[in-house]
Amino acid sequence: MTIAIGRDMKLRSTAALPFLALLIAVACGRTADDSQGGAGAAAAGSAGSVIAGSGGKQGVAGSSLGGASGHGGSPHAGGASGEGNAANNGGSIISDAGAGGTGGDSVPLGESSWDTTLSLTVTKPVPNANVTCTAADFSLHFSPSGNRLKTISGRDGGVLTGELIRSAQSSPLYTVGQALTVPTNSGCDLRSIELTELALQARDESGDGVADTIAGSGKARGTFILGDQGLTIEFSFTLQGVPDATQPSLLVPSNLHPLDGVLLRTTEPVALTSSVSMTDVSASSTNHTLTGYTASNGAFGSFSSALILPFGSNWKLSTTGGDLANLPFDVAALPTLAVLADPGLFAQDGFESTPALNLSGGAKIVTSIGTLPAIEGSKSLFVPPGSSATLHLARPSGANSIRFTALSLTSMSGPGLDSGVVAGVIGGSMRVALTEAPPSTPTTATNDSNWMYAGPTQAVTLPLTEAGTDVVIRFAPPACQGFCPPLRALLVDELRVE
Repeated sequence: MTIAIGRDMKLRSTAALPFLALLIAVACGRTADDSQGGAGAAAAGSAGSVIAGSGGKQGVAGSSLGGASGHGGSPHAGGASGEGNAANNGGSIISDAGAGGTGGDSVPLGESSWDTTLSLTVTKPVPNANVTCTAADFSLHFSPSGNRLKTISGRDGGVLTGELIRSAQSSPLYTVGQALTVPTNSGCDLRSIELTELALQARDESGDGVADTIAGSGKARGTFILGDQGLTIEFSFTLQGVPDATQPSLLVPSNLHPLDGVLLRTTEPVALTSSVSMTDVSASSTNHTLTGYTASNGAFGSFSSALILPFGSNWKLSTTGGDLANLPFDVAALPTLAVLADPGLFAQDGFESTPALNLSGGAKIVTSIGTLPAIEGSKSLFVPPGSSATLHLARPSGANSIRFTALSLTSMSGPGLDSGVVAGVIGGSMRVALTEAPPSTPTTATNDSNWMYAGPTQAVTLPLTEAGTDVVIRFAPPACQGFCPPLRALLVDELRVE
């Protein structure tokens, strides 16, 4: 629903879906404010699970790159014993690659999950791209389907799918037909990693006919962001894995902002039969079941709720199910979900008394900006880009809107970004947002060294459509990196619920 405000301003009222942002790289966005992410915030996350992979002992029959045959095996990927060349997109034929190396026969892969480590070496450097990411750890699940091996990989909320192709030889070798995307670690400076060539084998070291390790090697490419450019970096890699023995858990945000809703990412993909719920510690009768996300990929990578939670509330988390290896959630490791402390009820007196509010960054109460006085009375709220101000307002009986006056402050003329103003009723699930900042023209000189121009003052109305006695509003003008429109700060006054 879009509501016009005058000629220059628009409102967007959104029924909150599972507030996810599936790690889309954007040039512009709100910097961290008084929350650490959640369902209502733009998210930027890495794919997959926090899994420490263990090194496998066994190598892969032949080489995926050189195509050479060999006898005797090697403890490294790319050198197991057998007759014939390894094949991977190069057209050579495998002829009984055979077993070898330090132990065990090469065996087919069945339904199985693995703690996996990918070790990367740059093979084609790009000028000015100083890549520091040398490894990635993730969960990797296999499901046989004819001569194909379906894959689900993930970490930290991401779920990625693909497939491998099995050779027809008695010592199975698995290759890629299309590039296989795998997760990056949260601290990795690569935006994505794709395996373009792969030779992978599984080894049975215990003699029971079931794979105990997987190992492989090949070529990969990664995307590296340098300024406003996406550069492709080429790598060689080795891959090692051991059976998944790590219980899944949830990444729980701290100091959650009420307007961000709830977003709990799983440390690895979990089965579609899994569920997550939360119970208010102070009112055990208040229980909510969260919605799982990425079911279309065959697993859940996160659970979310659009609820606008009360300030200062604490929630106990409960789970059922577990990961794709049937390991249950590590419930003992789950912290309580804590919501941002209540700043107290705002007096709705135009910021004239000492206001109750939560400020982050450079947000503050001011008497003027340069020679520009407060909008009304002697004080106004100033919120520069990348900062935020959060207020808790009581809602009188019959009141159905939030009203305030605001103006834009700029360092130069031109169109601005989203205003960053969002509000909602505590206990509800609808957010109403002012999508356009107040106009910046005509301008008034402020004589301030940073915010030299002020636009005209505008009256804003945000409708409240849900029942509830408490309202939360956040002013958070977005910051921007790269090529951006002129940044805008907000000066706000006369805030009330009517």
